[in-house]
Amino acid sequence: MKKILLSLMGCVSLSLSPSVQAEWKVIDVTEDAAYFVDDFFEPGRTVAIWQLVDYKVPNKFGNLSAKILWEVDCVHSQMRSKMFSSHPFRMGVGEALTMDKSTGEWETPAEDTQQEAIFILACGFEPQLGPKT
Repeated sequence: MKKILLSLMGCVSLSLSPSVQAEWKVIDVTEDAAYFVDDFFEPGRTVAIWQLVDYKVPNKFGNLSAKILWEVDCVHSQMRSKMFSSHPFRMGVGEALTMDKSTGEWETPAEDTQQEAIFILACGFEPQLGPKT
């Protein structure tokens, strides 16, 4: 997974266009879902980055996709969810069926998870190792 992330980090580009749309980049594929991130984000000490989960078959609630807004704290190597929405169609298409705007608890992403991949992409280093000095 880390090799994929290194190549993704090289592909991340920022646009100054005022009409920006999500450009989803795959970060992982499992037997149940594909996981994407929106590679348009503002780098810094704290980063807001969107994740998209595209289910291969409808989940137990009948949703085919979900979006999660993560807040990533690069200084303290933690992240938390800021918003969650589920959608009736693939790739986050369709009006949200559910929406949760409650802020999650700060956590250090576990190794070899999609959250760790998001952290590495957003901050440029592994959360367990910290930034290189």
